[in-house]
Amino acid sequence: MNKIFFLTIFVCFTSFILLCFIVINKSNNLYFDKIINVDISLFIAINDFHIKLPAMVDQFMIVITLYGREIFLPFVLLLIFILGGKNGRKTVIITGISILILIPIVSITKDYIERPRPFVPGFDPLMSADTNYSFPSGHSTLIIAGSITPLILFKGNKKYIKILLIVLVIDAGLVSFSRIYVGVHYPFDVLGGFFLGSGISLFIICLIDNIPKIRTIISTYKFKNF
Repeated sequence: MNKIFFLTIFVCFTSFILLCFIVINKSNNLYFDKIINVDISLFIAINDFHIKLPAMVDQFMIVITLYGREIFLPFVLLLIFILGGKNGRKTVIITGISILILIPIVSITKDYIERPRPFVPGFDPLMSADTNYSFPSGHSTLIIAGSITPLILFKGNKKYIKILLIVLVIDAGLVSFSRIYVGVHYPFDVLGGFFLGSGISLFIICLIDNIPKIRTIISTYKFKNF
């Protein structure tokens, strides 16, 4: 992995931590308050689409937010596992590892940050949330991990796999946007999920790719000391 790869991991984790401080804002920092107001304004602007767009768009967003991660993502990953050969199987397994690691991290972070779900006077969300806390978006975190890992790891010239990878990216974008659209997450929740999902996924990829080097270092250490 090159320096740009490690720099990207650093930026993802740093950005996520910064968002955590902004969202918590227990110090009532004036600058953080202004940033939070931007977050709320973006949330209101996106939800104003309910008025301007046809009702069928609302239904589409509800379907995306309900099934884009739970059904569509596993289905596409299964296709990559079956059709992608050895590299496809390896890619899906590492993707699964990233997602399994992220699930408890998201849960712990939500309970620690304790950011309430979006509440704006006069706004009625299209659907209710599964849990009480909002930051980071679990859907955004996991769908990003489920798309960025295959996008980086899969190597090959099979056109149908490349199409599936593009579909995964589109799905990730739609699911993340839909969480704001249906009214269960602020934009910063989704952005936090993006940074967390990307950072952990890239870290797992980096760790697995360097396992041979780690084994060599451990073996050398044992040889020198025993």
